Amino acid sequence: MTKHAKPFRIRTITAFTILHPSDFPPAETGDGENDPVLQKIDQCSTLLHEAKSRLSEAGYEIQTVRIATNPFGEWLTLKHDASINHLTSTSDDVSSQPATKRAKQSSPENKDEVDESTISERLQKLNNILSQHDIGFLSLGPSTCPRHTTSICPKIVSIAPGRFSCSANVDACDVESARAAAKCVQIISTLGTDDESHLAGGLGNFRFCAASCVASGVPFFPAARGASLTDTDTIFPKIGFGIGLENGEFALNLLKEAKSIYAINTVFATRMKEELLPIQDVCSKLASEFDEHKKFSVEYLGIDTSFNPSLDKSGSIAAAIENLEEVRGDFGQCGSLSAAAAITTSLQSIPGIVKTGYCGLMLPVLEDRRLAELGMKSNDGS
Repeated sequence: MTKHAKPFRIRTITAFTILHPSDFPPAETGDGENDPVLQKIDQCSTLLHEAKSRLSEAGYEIQTVRIATNPFGEWLTLKHDASINHLTSTSDDVSSQPATKRAKQSSPENKDEVDESTISERLQKLNNILSQHDIGFLSLGPSTCPRHTTSICPKIVSIAPGRFSCSANVDACDVESARAAAKCVQIISTLGTDDESHLAGGLGNFRFCAASCVASGVPFFPAARGASLTDTDTIFPKIGFGIGLENGEFALNLLKEAKSIYAINTVFATRMKEELLPIQDVCSKLASEFDEHKKFSVEYLGIDTSFNPSLDKSGSIAAAIENLEEVRGDFGQCGSLSAAAAITTSLQSIPGIVKTGYCGLMLPVLEDRRLAELGMKSNDGS
């Protein structure tokens, strides 16, 4: 029996876990099957590879499986016995403050932080475990401290062969964090040699970004992050997982069918629901089976319904939007903003689909052929 051809690829199946300073006991205690980090990565790996197997069997092309953690300042930089009571405070005077300000006030004193060599050892340990479990990508969450952004983020990105990603949280009007993120980009651009393909030519900056208002559950890198230790529901956390798509050609077909901004919501509600429900069914069933039969608890977080371009000939999101009647001329000209708003609203309101992450319009200049083409036209004055 011929399977129904799928109109998009699954870009990532991302598992979300929470690491703790105590997951990194002193080296003299020895590793082994009871090693906390090994256990957590092993659980994520078991879930991810089972999800990949089932979705592949259902006819989907799976490009990557990935893991994302809570912000690395909560575990990578702290001594194994550091107190984190201040991180889990739920007092009104703390919880009512903006997330970044709260995190910065909760940052440990230097006496609770490990030295650079210990950070490198932990990163290498994680790198080895990921290699053993055939996991190609891990996001260490956002930096919430400008000092960490400039000193630790470049170290994270530099580890060969390029499994690690991270981000820097930059809230509105937070000039110090913005400057630190900009400095980090500059530092990463200078890393590496011609022999280090994961860093050559500034490629390390594909694994770092400045981000704002990113909640846990976004499956796309480098902004992906797990829940924070400051979240009150993470005392006995489940391993969550979510789905991210690569769907530029699917976007093109949907917008050609819609023709007008006014029809986008109707077309998306019908066609996207039809194509996403089978993924949801597979993932929901898998989560239920893990809860029932396995030793660890799993939560299916949903699908990030975002339009995400590919480098295929028909994979540009910008080119897809140019098919709408209201968009006059090139993407970016009259009608483009209204189209973007209508698409975003529709992506976030597909009925019957459990959603996680960004659920919006992705327009990366270096990953969308039409955007790159328009950028070149702008640069040469045409």
